[in-house]
Parts: sequence; structure tokens; C-alpha cells
Amino acid sequence: MRRMLFSMVAFLLISPTYVWADDVELDQLFTPLIEKMMVDNSVYGFVFAVVSKEGVLFKKSYGVKNIYTGEPETNKSLFHMASVTKTFVATALMQLQEQGKLDVDKPIIDVLPYFVLVDARYKDITARQLASHISGMPDFDSDPWHDPDYDEVALERFVRHFVSHKYLTHNPNTTYQYSNTGYEILGDVISKVADMPFEDYVQEKILMPLGMVDSTLLIEAADMTKLNSLHNAPYKIKKIADVYPYNRMHGPSSTLISNIDDMSKWLRANLNGGMLNGNRILKADTIKAMWQPALGQFDNIGFGWHRRLQQDKQIIYHGGNDGFKSYVVMIPDLDIGFVMMSNTTTQPYHEFAKEITDMLINYKGK
Repeated sequence: MRRMLFSMVAFLLISPTYVWADDVELDQLFTPLIEKMMVDNSVYGFVFAVVSKEGVLFKKSYGVKNIYTGEPETNKSLFHMASVTKTFVATALMQLQEQGKLDVDKPIIDVLPYFVLVDARYKDITARQLASHISGMPDFDSDPWHDPDYDEVALERFVRHFVSHKYLTHNPNTTYQYSNTGYEILGDVISKVADMPFEDYVQEKILMPLGMVDSTLLIEAADMTKLNSLHNAPYKIKKIADVYPYNRMHGPSSTLISNIDDMSKWLRANLNGGMLNGNRILKADTIKAMWQPALGQFDNIGFGWHRRLQQDKQIIYHGGNDGFKSYVVMIPDLDIGFVMMSNTTTQPYHEFAKEITDMLINYKGK
């Protein structure tokens, strides 16, 4: 009975608030699926867009930013993007590579001489290995959100102290193992090579050129009136998380804050070979190279982007999950992609993204 009551309330909450593209066909295709997913999984807020390199094909927001206030989601509502942040780190690295300021295939100790592990194999670790999760670097084992750092030297402090007692779990270039730790190290690499804070570099060289004016890696720069609340385990009780997932020490792996408008621009720029509205952030050949299998042998990972085959189509994607759920998908052969974000821990995202991907492939193949 309680579940039934929740479903009835949730159905009222998820009534869509905005449709930003006059595409009735895509609305009819996706809205019933999204509404059912939200009711079945007790999801309070969700936003979704389908894009091509030419523009936004469909955009819609559902539900509320906060279950207590009842504020509706809009295209300006801000979400924690979690690990989707890593795609911006990879882009920053390749920008510095294009400029001749960084060689992603040389040991990172050339840039970070204070990077030291107990394991002597650290001396040969490269930015490419870290970006592709094939360095053997273990993941961090701390609670990153309840004791956050806000200062500019947080990344350097992480590299100097947090990883100094670690061992590699595998020989580099032998095994894929997802590692947030590796991306914190990469953020410090970017900071030292660019001679500015990591967050400032991404803001100046990626977000602003693409017109992603509402996005930021610094929580103090976000518009708090637009920020979503994170909803925890809402099957039996409506509950808002006690902390927002932010820690500057883990900025490169996790802390981008963005909205559906800005993330649509991000996908369009990547589908368009690194350019949007006349502003280029990467060469087209560099983008294509980032999508290729790491070392020519790891089919599931490129440079900062994950890969999979679906209906014989190459899918380029990245997900994020720190309670907030985010997912970006591109199908380059079909010039189409989508982005979705939610504010509820129970939203299925890998499996739901695959379902949407199948629907997009079938839609384009009609």
C-alpha cells in the first residue's frame, strides 16, 4: 500500500515541466519510458536531451529539484556530474599535448617530481595510462565528502601524501582497472603544466569557449538557487542527503556541476570534432584518437572515454554515480547522442542508458 501511494505521488511529481525542441516524435518515444522508470525507481528529478552536432533534437525535464520544496526541474537546474568530469580532464590533457606543453606518453614524474609510491614501478607511469585506467593505480579508499577540502593546494597535497604509501595492483598496460585516484593525479598534472589551478584551466579553456556558462568545478561558484538536492534511498522515507558531494581534493574525478543546457553543448562539440559555434577546443583528429581502443588493445576504454558495441554500432560514453546519476552517450556513426542526469540514488543508469541507446539506434535506422 505504501509503495502504491508513493507511485501515485511520484507520478504527479514527474509531470514534465519543459519541452525545448518541437519534436513530438521523440517526446512520444522517450517520455513514457522515462516516466515509468521514475515511478518504478522512486526517482524525484530527471533531465534528458538528445543532440546531434547541429543542435538539440529534444530536451525535457521531469520532476522536482527538492522533494520538500517541490521546485520543478528546468533546463537550468544544476546537477553534480560525478565521473563525467573525467571527460573534461582528458580533453584538457590533450589540449596541452596539442600545444606541445605535455607529452602524455612520458612519465608523469617529469611534471610531478614529488609523485612517489612505495612501489618502484610508479616511475614509469604516464598520463595516458592514468587517463585510460591501465596504470595499475589503486582507487582511493577515503570518505571524500564528509571532510571536504576547499583550498587550491588540495590536489598537490593529495599527490604528496595520500598516494605515497600505495602499491600498484597490476603492471602498467596489462589490466583495465577504474581509478579515481589516477584522475586526481592528472588534475595536478594539468595544474602544474598550465601554471594555474586545475579548475581555472577547465573553466577558461573548455567551459567558457563552449558557452557552458552555468557550469563550474568550484561549488562556491555555482548558483545555489539552481542546485539540485540529492535524494537518498527513498523507497520508504523521503530523505535528502546530509552532504553535497564536493571535495576539491577529488575535483578532477568528480566535481563538475552542470545542467542539461550546458551538457548538450559538450556533446555537440565532441560530435562535431571538437568545435562548437566557431570555437575549437580540440582538433578533430585528436577527438577521434581519444575514442580509439587504449594501446590498440583495450576495447572498452579510449583516452578518457569508455567504449562498447551495441547493435554493431560503436558507442562512446561515460557515466557518473556519486548518488547523483549522470550519463553521456555518443553514437558517432549516426551523429546522435544523449545526456541524462538525476538527483536520486536509486535511478538505474547503466542499464537505462543502454535501453535509451537501443531506442536511438532504432530511431535513426528507420
